[in-house]
Amino acid sequence: MVCCQTQRSIRLIRLIDDSKSRTARQQLPENVIDQLQAESLLPSQLSAKKAVLLDTHGNVPLKLYDINRHNIDEISTESWTPTLHLTDEERDVVEAKGSVLVLGRSGTGKTVCICNRMEHDRQVYGDDPTFTQLFVARSKRLCRYVSEATGLNHHSFRTFDELMYELDTLLPRLEGNDKSFLRSQRIDFHRFKQEFYNELSSKEKKVNALILWTVIRTFIKGSIEAYRCADGKGILPREDFVAVEILGKNRCRVPSNLRDDTYDLFLKYETYKAAELWDDSDRIHHLLSRLNECNSTDSNTFDQLRKSKIYVDEIQDYTQKEILLFFLLGGAGGLFLAGDPAQSVVEGTEFRFEEIRSVGHFVAGGSERRMIPSKPFTVNVNFRSHSGILNCAGGFLDLLFTYFPGSAKQLKKDHGIFNGSRPGVLYNVDTTQLSTLLADKLRGTVVLVHDNSAYYWRQALGYTLVYGIREAKGLEFKSVILLNFFSELAPSDQKPWRNLLLNREGMDFETKFPIVGTHLKLLYTGITRCIEKLFFVETVKSIAGDTVVRWLTSTTMTKQSGRHAFATKNNINDIEAMAMTADEFIAEGFNNAEMAESTELDLEQTFNALDRSVYCFEQAGNLKLASKARTHRQSIKFRQNLGNIINDKEMVEMKGSQIMESLAKEDLLFEVLNLFYSIGPYLSTYTKVELESRFISKVPIIALA
Repeated sequence: MVCCQTQRSIRLIRLIDDSKSRTARQQLPENVIDQLQAESLLPSQLSAKKAVLLDTHGNVPLKLYDINRHNIDEISTESWTPTLHLTDEERDVVEAKGSVLVLGRSGTGKTVCICNRMEHDRQVYGDDPTFTQLFVARSKRLCRYVSEATGLNHHSFRTFDELMYELDTLLPRLEGNDKSFLRSQRIDFHRFKQEFYNELSSKEKKVNALILWTVIRTFIKGSIEAYRCADGKGILPREDFVAVEILGKNRCRVPSNLRDDTYDLFLKYETYKAAELWDDSDRIHHLLSRLNECNSTDSNTFDQLRKSKIYVDEIQDYTQKEILLFFLLGGAGGLFLAGDPAQSVVEGTEFRFEEIRSVGHFVAGGSERRMIPSKPFTVNVNFRSHSGILNCAGGFLDLLFTYFPGSAKQLKKDHGIFNGSRPGVLYNVDTTQLSTLLADKLRGTVVLVHDNSAYYWRQALGYTLVYGIREAKGLEFKSVILLNFFSELAPSDQKPWRNLLLNREGMDFETKFPIVGTHLKLLYTGITRCIEKLFFVETVKSIAGDTVVRWLTSTTMTKQSGRHAFATKNNINDIEAMAMTADEFIAEGFNNAEMAESTELDLEQTFNALDRSVYCFEQAGNLKLASKARTHRQSIKFRQNLGNIINDKEMVEMKGSQIMESLAKEDLLFEVLNLFYSIGPYLSTYTKVELESRFISKVPIIALA
């Protein structure tokens, strides 16, 4: 969106400020570190304060290189590449043989492990001209972060959506069984719920919409068992879904007595979808079929698509069929995967470590053992959040592992290396008071809400920096407010939450209330977006809210006598000012501008990201960047409203041409292309040729890639 040099310079200013702030933070006392080391929860390298070196690019370990007297004469040569300095723990992960899986909680350096592994692999295979690397993540921002950290060109990085469309373009078509995947015909969870689930009768709604979507996406259509079906359709038969021993009661959370009815709903959904509409499960199965056909009939093209090494971050966001794609493209021992099962909050994905091993066994076929990741490596030192935030997050994780033992792999608790205050609690707060607080003392604080409430709260608070929790996954913020998480839970979920926190439920809680497990993962994800200051804010009372406030702020609870409180109850009038600096606003503006370029966002989400970007640049007083973001936002708004004016071709041509000219002046080349392709079908031949000549022909090749 903006000049890379300008963007990098502004970021460096912010990063220097952040680095100074982190240097001043108080570390955990040495006796605490010694105790954690004795329990093997912290690596020995943290025993001395001077050994904890953080990179100015964020809350991550500093990247160091080894130089010794034997290679010091090589420094002046262009071909010299220093050896990456690794701790013993990092070396075990980075130098591991075969396919590798790294698990760790939010902020524990999993992405840093990937960066180091990519650099290590380049050093090992650097002289091999056939060596290729590919990094995949769902977030474009994460792809850019790793690209900058590793220094590799952008062709080595793809969002998963970009990889899908690239394969769709390059793979040979299937004769007599081909399908197009137009974005306008894609069904995501929101569309599934609005157009299909909400139209069901009350008698048919025997399972929650999200659970039904998860069952369809993860098990009936997305599992390796579905892929193995002999008919080639990639759909798990009814008898295999109903038979508990096939998927297991801990893997699929639908009780056995409801599985027949659930499968009936799946068949009804497939009928509704028919031939025109598609979901991600349809697309991945079709691409896998084409990839296998290509391997059989066009080995040269297949070899060109494969990579020597593939690195995937946030692996918990993928179904088994999607993970299978990585195995087929990466080959034996070619995968390096990192993730956190407790952050498995992508709608429709249910992840466990065993899912990856199952895919590896299927691909290996009993012969190529390097395909199968061995016991996962774990990282437990948190470089993002301080102890106050982590203790609170850990309390909710304990509930997840106690009552939902099959939902996520239990890892050792992650520990921060800095002290910090407990989160604050503001209960039954007036919305006007909260709005005033955000406009004054907490200006720049990010508000996290349930994703379907984000639009409402942006309007109600008159505040732009409101994100859905799923939308914010993968991001980090200095100060965070978790707003109305408990009062906005469904009425049917209020008492289960109360009973959970008061320890009134038995171990069958997971079967009776599976949706609460999803709530706990969402809550953990929201809490761990925060670096420094966190607030739980509820504007109205609720059964769950009343109980959680007591649970968070009490020092003793049933069966937990003697534990410290996780949070402190605050008075809204006593909150200290902690507004963001101008540099921090600019950095946050860039974060949202990058988010707006993601191909996985719909136009409304893109508009919201740009709205936040405009707000941040305006708060920082940078009129040039604010103008650029407003121009981009104007184009998105025009594309959103295109359906209302397509019959007025003169208006489409005139307004579209004006916006394209503004975009070109602001150097917003990707959006120039997006707008041109959006209005292209409604342009006259003359106008289309003129726009191609004036704008499209002048777009650099790099923007078209």
